[in-house]
Amino acid sequence: MKKTLSFLAAIISICTVVSCNSDKPAETSLPMNEAVYNEDGKPVITVGTMGYIDPLFNDHLNKPKDFDIKVVNYAKGIEYTTEKEFIEAINNELYMAMLTGESPDILCHNAAGMLNMDRKGLLADLYSFMDGESKLKREDFLPCALEGLEIEGRLPAVMEAYTLHTAVAKTKFIPKEYEHWTSADAMKFYEEYKDKMDFCKYTSESSLAEYMLEIEGLGSIDQRNAVCDFGTAFRDSLQFCLDTPIQAEAEPNFALMDDYDFNAYFKDEETRGLNDTQLVFPLSINGFNSGLGQHTYGFFNKEDITFVGYPSENGSGAYVQSANMVLYGITEQCSNKEAAWELITLILKHQEKLEKYEATDLRGIPVLKEQLQRDYDRPEDYNNSINNGHMWNWTDNTSEPVYIPQEYKDMLYEYILSVPANPYFYNWDLQNIIDEEVEYAINGDRNSDDTSYILNDRIGTYISEKS
Repeated sequence: MKKTLSFLAAIISICTVVSCNSDKPAETSLPMNEAVYNEDGKPVITVGTMGYIDPLFNDHLNKPKDFDIKVVNYAKGIEYTTEKEFIEAINNELYMAMLTGESPDILCHNAAGMLNMDRKGLLADLYSFMDGESKLKREDFLPCALEGLEIEGRLPAVMEAYTLHTAVAKTKFIPKEYEHWTSADAMKFYEEYKDKMDFCKYTSESSLAEYMLEIEGLGSIDQRNAVCDFGTAFRDSLQFCLDTPIQAEAEPNFALMDDYDFNAYFKDEETRGLNDTQLVFPLSINGFNSGLGQHTYGFFNKEDITFVGYPSENGSGAYVQSANMVLYGITEQCSNKEAAWELITLILKHQEKLEKYEATDLRGIPVLKEQLQRDYDRPEDYNNSINNGHMWNWTDNTSEPVYIPQEYKDMLYEYILSVPANPYFYNWDLQNIIDEEVEYAINGDRNSDDTSYILNDRIGTYISEKS
């Protein structure tokens, strides 16, 4: 009971430093950390993590030599039965540390956690360090990365790399002017092509709603100001899904498939874009690499594509997530902020060497210009290079390399730069609530009006409690 009361006191203390609707966070009155140095006079930087941490922080051979790094894992030893209990317990540990003057100097947290910390005025503005005597300036970042990470003119956190989630269609079916289309646009083209090809690939009864509402639902929420409105656009999209019959396909049991059926299944998957049997294809961009070339230029038979994205009235049509699901920020309680920023700078600038034989989609889109340019220019003798000529497809039985044209390559590059890399938009907890309520509607348990009303109530309560 004593620990519970202490936790409540901690929450009350932290939550009172800022109003949920203020234009900028209030200053916190929490105790400052004591600056710590080792016996060699090097600063000791405490890095707080919720479980995951960049290996470089713990790499005794390769980590930066000008620091001593102390890692505190707030998730270690926590016992829980639900994910909600786990998250609450982690936040308990973190907030108690902040109250007792043992706050981490650098915080590694997910996007939702960082947004909440910034709302409470607990994170330093990283622009203040970039604009000083820093080895990493604003101009070193992709403008789309800073645009997405910035909140009301401040930069509370950064990430190393990110994944961009969008959707594409052949331009001959959906012209370029429908890039990042609305729900009304999607419905129009659905009607136009419904008798000619699949709209999406359906493997569940709710898959049409999963596509139509992937961004529309989250776009109905203003997390920063703790308000939501699941109004006309959301209701219309949901009603469209309820009114539109789909032929769902059961996911096959791959363990029971012989080699012929296995190959036939994946040949169908890989040739839908070639054979024009499907209109819209979700696409996750994990880097400027051979995979991006194959799943666009190769997959669509070298034809031009339109980035329709996910239907949205208010959003960008695409969303991003940190490649390792972690952002880095410096707490206001840190007494050696310049050293903490220098350490974050080294982490961001460090990029593990890519061997020529490697072909990976795990690196993500880097937030630094120099690193993305390196991916753009990587020679063709790298398996991971978009320039390597491996734009194969199932109908091309030759062994001759197929190189992506410069114009097409630049189109992909420019699209990436056009999407603000905002990791705060996609909130798993909020998305799970939306999915849960939409599933009730899909199953016939309630109509679109009731679903919108319930979501306004549930989401509104949730974000008010978190603000």
